[in-house]
Amino acid sequence: MPQKEQVDLIVYNGVVLTINDSDEIIDGGAVVIKGNRIIFLGKSEEIKNKYEAEKEIDANRGVIMPGFVNTHTHLAMSVFRGLADDLPLDKWLNEHIFPAEEKFINKDSAYWGSLLSCAELILSGTTTFCDMYFFEKETGYAAEKAGIRGIIGEGIVSEFGDENEIFASKMELTAELLDKFEDSGLVSTAVEPHSCYTCSKEILIKCKRFADDNDLLFVTHLAETKKEVEEIQNKLGMSPVEYLEKIGVLDNRTLLAHCVWLSEKDIEILKKRDVKISHCPNSNMKLASGIAPIGKLLKKNIIVSLGTDGSASNNKLDMFCEMGCAAKLAKVATLNPEVLTARETIRMATINGAKALRMEKEIGSLEIGKKADLIVIDFDKPHLIPVYDYYSNLVYSANGSDVNTCIIDGKIVMENRNILSFDIDETMQKVKDIGENII
Repeated sequence: MPQKEQVDLIVYNGVVLTINDSDEIIDGGAVVIKGNRIIFLGKSEEIKNKYEAEKEIDANRGVIMPGFVNTHTHLAMSVFRGLADDLPLDKWLNEHIFPAEEKFINKDSAYWGSLLSCAELILSGTTTFCDMYFFEKETGYAAEKAGIRGIIGEGIVSEFGDENEIFASKMELTAELLDKFEDSGLVSTAVEPHSCYTCSKEILIKCKRFADDNDLLFVTHLAETKKEVEEIQNKLGMSPVEYLEKIGVLDNRTLLAHCVWLSEKDIEILKKRDVKISHCPNSNMKLASGIAPIGKLLKKNIIVSLGTDGSASNNKLDMFCEMGCAAKLAKVATLNPEVLTARETIRMATINGAKALRMEKEIGSLEIGKKADLIVIDFDKPHLIPVYDYYSNLVYSANGSDVNTCIIDGKIVMENRNILSFDIDETMQKVKDIGENII
């Protein structure tokens, strides 16, 4: 009998949703991991005499699928969860969040708030996030501690001070992030000016130039509210999308969060420039920002991914909630139940997210050679039985608490709903203490 190949991890006896180009499903399937890569996908019986693993995980007929890719977050804002609810965006930001950030966001609160958010992400099946906030080095440290994959970028706002000084300091911080996490394997860097209403034209252009020079993703908020669009239209005589097009910052390395208020012309520009979008339906609903035209965007084959936004405006980081909300909101907005299917929604939360972050060659689907970022979902639950369509159950019935196991970069970070990479009780207590101080 030939000698078995030694591997690190085998996940078997599950229904494998590959989310590859053909959406292949492997019933009774297994995933074999060596190092941080997938080296085999197939039927569980095929691996018995071929591989021997240090660790094996029985999926118990649950779903094995790629981890979710959350393309828009503000992780440290978990310390403000519930602080100022039921307000419009401008009042929420200017009268509550901006003042609270000035007083209470520091290295300590950013680290513990981010680590708490990493726990929430992992427990609900997210394996990659894209974050914009302050003290992002601390968010990077938290991500490495948790063992989760992330893209981090220092939030840039130039309306409160000397913009040249602000730009210089923010680019210095961004350069620090590049240097500090160059060999991380989990954490990478983006350039992330907040928006075209909090950053000058010069800052936006300089940020894009820096991003291009360093081959980095350029991320910003755009067209989130009707008021934002009307103010820019009145001031500049054009929409926010037309404005960013005019100053030359839209291309295939641009990721725009929200994009709620778009004209037909805006959508054509986004298509032409191959811009990617992060759709945040729960945050948009909670802040009464509006409903993004997802059906129109998908019809143009624009890459639309999903983000939770921060837990101060959502107020949770569960991608199952975003999937269910995205699918149903698109239907009611168009009065068309076919506009966004469960299968399309799952792709938004996985491979489209990877494409939005320019990481589709590494993550977002289960394929031989890709990074081993995957989750196991327990389907032996009353609300998940019977199963006629796995995609449908995942989008319309499943919850984040149904995720049993989370594997990132080939390492088990959660098993049987126990986080293995850090002390969750300590983290919760730290954030409770921060909350008491804020109160």
